[in-house]
Amino acid sequence: MQMVSQKPRPKRVSSAAAQAFEVLLRHAFPEVDEKAWRNVVEDDTPSVTEFGQYWLKVLNTDEGKQILGRLPALLNEYPVAGEDEDSKRSDITYIDDQKAFKRSLALSLVPGPLVEWNDLPQSKF
Repeated sequence: MQMVSQKPRPKRVSSAAAQAFEVLLRHAFPEVDEKAWRNVVEDDTPSVTEFGQYWLKVLNTDEGKQILGRLPALLNEYPVAGEDEDSKRSDITYIDDQKAFKRSLALSLVPGPLVEWNDLPQSKF
């Protein structure tokens, strides 16, 4: 039995969103190397947490925090392809209604004893 988590996955930063963020940085902070995050973060599409933590350390000013505040809008504008899709497989039965599924189950037999206890030695007293 496998279950699908109801907890949403953390969003990932697409390369288009990262490039748009780099353009914002280039205009606001020309002295900051906007491509340096690629050397620190291993993944091409890092999670928003990794990406945000890196830039929070670099842009630890009020103006920097305002630019970081634009990141969620960029993630919605440039999403990672297939991030929100849950691919359904044809060889799996999905249970959508738990109560109906439980009603469809048959009752099992009560398990009997595994060993006959007649062969125990009898007390002489």
